[in-house]
Amino acid sequence: MKKTLPIFLTFFLFLALAACGPVNGPQTTAAPEPAASASETEAPAGTTPEETHLQPEEGWQVITIEGVEMLWDGYKVKEPDIRLDIDSMCFADFGEDFFTESYPVETERYTLCEGEIMETEVVHIKAEVPGPVLYIVAGVHGDEIAAWYAGRLLRSATLKAGELYIVAPANANGAKNRTRYVTGTQDMNRSFPGSPDGNEAERIANAIYRDIERVQPFLVFDLHEAIVYTEGRDFLGSNLIYTILDNIDDLFFDMLFATQDGDLCSNAFSSNGPGPKGSINNTVANELGIPVITVETFRGFPIERRVSDQLAIVQYALEYVEMR
Repeated sequence: MKKTLPIFLTFFLFLALAACGPVNGPQTTAAPEPAASASETEAPAGTTPEETHLQPEEGWQVITIEGVEMLWDGYKVKEPDIRLDIDSMCFADFGEDFFTESYPVETERYTLCEGEIMETEVVHIKAEVPGPVLYIVAGVHGDEIAAWYAGRLLRSATLKAGELYIVAPANANGAKNRTRYVTGTQDMNRSFPGSPDGNEAERIANAIYRDIERVQPFLVFDLHEAIVYTEGRDFLGSNLIYTILDNIDDLFFDMLFATQDGDLCSNAFSSNGPGPKGSINNTVANELGIPVITVETFRGFPIERRVSDQLAIVQYALEYVEMR
């Protein structure tokens, strides 16, 4: 059953969230006092000692977030080793309920920034039955691996109705080099709407922006991950970010509440916005009038959990609008 709120109640609810921090957000527990060589930055307020299985490393201490132990240097967590060959895997490897039904579809592929260092591919999946159009941009930051791993898997999805566009990884050169940036320190997610005559980040940002403008989806999913966890800075892990919610407010809040009720994803998600200036979230919303939901999973969690949560959110939206 949908749990939509009157718009004025929703407004005040999220003012409260912004003031007080994420509801049901990650709870952290500090490891035993780190060795003298570890970072001297203390864990966020409210943490308590706990027996751990991980051992502190030089410059790192052990904390626990949502029941998962991870190494932390006082600013960011250390990402666990990733040992997945995503191109040999399927939806069932991340959960038996993902995309279990198959439908006949037409699939086409086309290239953005062909022949350049930023070259990447868009996969267009079209069902036999007309319906909504959804666009997925996965991995604008190339080192946010679960984001574009999920995008790669979604290229093999089928639809009951509508159309799905997927670009994954959006930052192909960054993904190849496991870096946030397109090249050097060029951040694509501060470069939108970009320019066909700009630097590499601006050119690929512009190519994606113009493709979204051409397609005119009802919603864009922007799949990301967070690694920073520190006092004085918003915790973006397990987070849904939006700038506008035109015509998708029911979907957005029902999805958010489903995570908080334990019906969707591995843990509760929080919400904030707007997206930062120059991001795909902010720019596509404000300049094209198309809502964007940025999905942030947390890089301290195991990779399988993060990919599963990314897939779960996309599948929820597809089912909500009866594309699946």
